[in-house]
Amino acid sequence: MSNAPALARAFGSKQVRVLLTGLAQGHIVGLGTLTANSFQIQIPDSFQPPVQPTLLCPGVRSVPSEPRTYTAESLMVYQAERNLAALLIQADHPTEPTRRSQWMYSDRAASIAGRCTGLNTSYNLTLRKGWNAVMTVSEPGNFVIRNATPGLPYWLQGAPIAGARQVFPTVFDGK
Repeated sequence: MSNAPALARAFGSKQVRVLLTGLAQGHIVGLGTLTANSFQIQIPDSFQPPVQPTLLCPGVRSVPSEPRTYTAESLMVYQAERNLAALLIQADHPTEPTRRSQWMYSDRAASIAGRCTGLNTSYNLTLRKGWNAVMTVSEPGNFVIRNATPGLPYWLQGAPIAGARQVFPTVFDGK
């Protein structure tokens, strides 16, 4: 993680957590601790992703069948003592990213491809059963959803959010 010093300035160096969150559902999917310049997210075996039909738009096909998926919306850095959080995005540029990654769980292997009829969104995505790194690529006049490029060089930290437990009460649930 190349911007670990910036995170240390904003959050301190003690017990900075990296959370994989489902903000829309209001929960923490998994967490890890930022140590030096890296982190690993541990997802409990007991976590059952609330998968739903993918509901692909017309023009996009899934082979052999349409998977049921769950998307964990955000990575977040969090420091409990300061009650401070910020969104964390892996990207290809420090200020004007065109590629952003996120995590998606799929209940089965599937290949998803095509362009949404009447929209500027295309898919070229191969999912395996379990967790998949997925990337949105912004191109002139088009967004492409595809498998993530390993090792995007930047971790973009959003503005620190004071009072994180109060701003995201269902996520932190008093923790």
